[in-house]
Amino acid sequence: MAQPTAAVVAVSEMAVVRALELAGNRLMGRKGRGDRGTLQRMAPWDRHSFFRVTGEEADKVLTGVWEAPAARGVPEELLRELDTYVRLLLASGHSLHRSDLVETLSRMHQQVVLPWEAGEASASPVTP
Repeated sequence: MAQPTAAVVAVSEMAVVRALELAGNRLMGRKGRGDRGTLQRMAPWDRHSFFRVTGEEADKVLTGVWEAPAARGVPEELLRELDTYVRLLLASGHSLHRSDLVETLSRMHQQVVLPWEAGEASASPVTP
């Protein structure tokens, strides 16, 4: 298993946080007024832990969440892996943990190289 670089972990973590934030905001509408207070006090990227989201509902709350990272040059294979990871978090209700994300990234078949770090010989791996 190849360890992902610090840049890949940072970009991945920010993309996952943003995806969970958008999903969490979209999920708020599912609950009645009584639960909205609880949800509003939670970090938007953790609101999914209040729900179990799978299938078509996951497709709906994740619509468009990968457009910005894709437009910024994040490789498609990395976005596919992150999408799978986020869907697992939504289905399980677990929060994002960097060590789990690093483990997920290290299981990828190829080490991901971000376009802007391709020329850097000093891209350093990260340990969980």
